[in-house]
Amino acid sequence: MTLGRRLRVLITTSTFPVHEGDGIPRFVFDLARSLVAHADVSVLAPDAPGAARRETLEGVEVHRFSYFTPRRAQRLALGEGMRENLRASWLAGAQVPTFLATQAHATRRLVRAHAIDVVNAHWIVPSGLTSSWACGGSHRIPLVLHAHAGGVYLLRRIPLGPAVARYVVARSRVVLADGSHVRDALDRLLAEPSNALLRPMGVDTSIFGRHEGSDIQDGVRTGFPEGFLLFFGRLSEKKGTVFLIRALPDVVERYPGLGLVVIGDGPERPKLEAEAKRLGVADRVRFLGRRPHADIVRYLHDCRAAVVPSIIDSRGETEGMPTVVLESMAAGVRVVGSAVDGIPDVLRHRENGWLCREQDPEDLAARIVESLEARDADAVTRNAARTARGHDWASVADDYLGYLETAVAGSVRRPLSSPHAERET
Repeated sequence: MTLGRRLRVLITTSTFPVHEGDGIPRFVFDLARSLVAHADVSVLAPDAPGAARRETLEGVEVHRFSYFTPRRAQRLALGEGMRENLRASWLAGAQVPTFLATQAHATRRLVRAHAIDVVNAHWIVPSGLTSSWACGGSHRIPLVLHAHAGGVYLLRRIPLGPAVARYVVARSRVVLADGSHVRDALDRLLAEPSNALLRPMGVDTSIFGRHEGSDIQDGVRTGFPEGFLLFFGRLSEKKGTVFLIRALPDVVERYPGLGLVVIGDGPERPKLEAEAKRLGVADRVRFLGRRPHADIVRYLHDCRAAVVPSIIDSRGETEGMPTVVLESMAAGVRVVGSAVDGIPDVLRHRENGWLCREQDPEDLAARIVESLEARDADAVTRNAARTARGHDWASVADDYLGYLETAVAGSVRRPLSSPHAERET
């Protein structure tokens, strides 16, 4: 890197939002825009219907690569996840080789055209793998790998998965994981320590936090006289929403006027609606589908408690650290979460929230009731908001700048301590 000029960063990803409220996870974009204050940031993401091939969003230069012809036939990277697309479409599977080839080619082209100093790849596959190819085995361009749950669990299920993981990790100068469960799963996959650093994704406290006089704090109308619990996120098995539905009868027995609002959509929604009907609580649940951030904030600020009942699913998989945990904590509300995946990395029982056993509706119901009746709830929610502020995107960007600069300056991968990244372990 030339002395005196800004660091030039290329972020590669397989998941990136097309527009506000499209339901696609946006944490890679939030990371990119938080780094703009420190570096020149470009993002390489897959093409998508309605997306511009090149645009600038809040200072981030976004490039999208086409991976199949005709454009309308691209299936692999649509929506919220490649794995669901692979299960749903044979055409998506057929596009894997062309996706890998075109992403690697586009990465190499951008690295050269923009004189990139460091590449930050999200998910071991596909972006970590293609970035490893593009950066070169001799570390001509340093690579910072951020391992998320989906890539690690995918590699656990395929014959060459451990070899691919070792290949990518060996070519990464810094390895990050968004939760302790992901780090541990990566270590098992490699059959050796990954030296991965814990770095959960961040939260925009300026959006989710409470601000005096803001019209975002206007109440919402649900028809529940005793208020409502809130779940928001993708309705997939590992989110554990079915166990929240099963916990609801015990909760409403204590609070007959309480309800549950579910924001989000996904493959589990029909099952959840049927389960609510079977348990006789269908009139206690409102399924609202996808909503923009502004609506989620409004519901968060008005709920009695936010619930994150994540589980290890039937495939042995879970999440890294659900961003909804930090978003709920930033809103200053009671948060009840499962003691699974990366949730205990930030949520401490009866200190800044409440933890329950996963897949245990009775324990979940008990912890929800405990949170509603806690005499020290105000102190708990203040602690939660304080924890969230420590994970604001500004803090994450400071950490990330350190990782990126270390990768540029160093020649080999070494553990790197960080007060923010390890604070909650």
